[in-house]
Amino acid sequence: MLRRLKKLLFVLAIAASVPQTNAFSLLGNLTAWQTVRIGYALNMPFTPGGPMNIGEEYRWNVPVVYYGYTPDFLSYFGDRGAQELDKAFEVLNSLPAASQVNFDAYPLTSQRVNHRAQALGLVDIRSFALTVMVQQMGLADPTRFVYTLRNRWTPPGQTNYHVIKRNFDPVTWQNSSYINGQLWTYTTIIDDATGAPDAIAVTEPVDPLALLGFINAPVASGFATTLLVGGFWTGLTRDDVGGLRYIYRRSNSNVENAPPNVTGSSGGGPWGVPGGTNTFVDLGLRPGIDKIEFRRVNYDSLLGIFEPFTNSFVDTIITNGASRSQNMQRPLVVADILFDGADLQGGDGQAAFVIGATTAPAWDNNDDVNGIAGNFGPGVINPATGVPAFIVTFNTVGPIFDNTFPAFLSEQNSLIVHVLWGSFDGTTNEPVVYPINTSIEDVERQVLGGGGQGNPWTIP
Repeated sequence: MLRRLKKLLFVLAIAASVPQTNAFSLLGNLTAWQTVRIGYALNMPFTPGGPMNIGEEYRWNVPVVYYGYTPDFLSYFGDRGAQELDKAFEVLNSLPAASQVNFDAYPLTSQRVNHRAQALGLVDIRSFALTVMVQQMGLADPTRFVYTLRNRWTPPGQTNYHVIKRNFDPVTWQNSSYINGQLWTYTTIIDDATGAPDAIAVTEPVDPLALLGFINAPVASGFATTLLVGGFWTGLTRDDVGGLRYIYRRSNSNVENAPPNVTGSSGGGPWGVPGGTNTFVDLGLRPGIDKIEFRRVNYDSLLGIFEPFTNSFVDTIITNGASRSQNMQRPLVVADILFDGADLQGGDGQAAFVIGATTAPAWDNNDDVNGIAGNFGPGVINPATGVPAFIVTFNTVGPIFDNTFPAFLSEQNSLIVHVLWGSFDGTTNEPVVYPINTSIEDVERQVLGGGGQGNPWTIP
């Protein structure tokens, strides 16, 4: 018995000495060196931006962020589609305050597969939205940036590269080669030397049984790289939560501007002094917001607008080593984040198809007030003023039949390439297919029976 106890204690001691095997990547504005030529700008199709260094994080500094749906979204996806996206925000709202979160309580893997949805080529709208929102909170795709190109130079007769890491351990904040417990490397650098955006470091797990990273994929990696067709997230992973904790914890103080379109609330004045004026401190040292709440606002179909309202909250400034509070008001005439639906296929002559699109968010780099200008952060993610801060558009073109040479003469010879949205989970409930009221049996007959040569799925 004593021998077994000693053996157990030895095993536990070894386990405790194993270094952390987690990491996250930070998202920010594209920098001058993140050019199309070395693979940036075109490699984050749903949340434009590039990987930041530690200390260059971008974040929200308002406690409540509002989201809503356009009539075009609701007419295609219906109330059911809106309810599914609400579930994505419930995952984020259920997070504890960043300063209190224990990321070890979260799993190393979150992806599951609904095989019926996979056979039909369905993309889960809730999982898609959850990835976009995690990125909109400041996290980049770690599977893309665990190793990434920093420089490319071409002296006569040769091509050379600098490769860097933009993945960080959530405990030590040091560079890491691990993602949710899996060791990654880069296997090759692709470069066809044509001047096109095709120089890129190709990353993948070292373990050949890791299925290219699909098993332990973080939510931040998203549909563009590791969320399978027919796959869905059950929640956030350890790396996702570790990254959000780093960005939003109270001890992470940066000099930041106040949100745009904000005024001091009546009678509050600086530090909430009774009888003070309505002025407030704009630029100041602010701690992380710690906890963000996402609230839905509804479109008034009768008025044709989002009904205006005012959000009041308490802002914290650190001065002379002490925290001070000031009351703030933020008027809103539109949601901060807006979900839309539209045909995104573009004009004649364009072969690629797209899943969705986003607007380029207006993120402010505050490095000039945090130190000597020249770094690429830290910065703030601005909320809405007169227009939404961020618009997510789902492609509503529907199924596409790809007739390309030599199979270009009939439906029978076509390849079925779906831009087909669905909602599904791990239960035995059959998937919901959009547009709302679409029969899944009709989709199955279209995909699995009669014409077509299968359901290939490629990302342009």
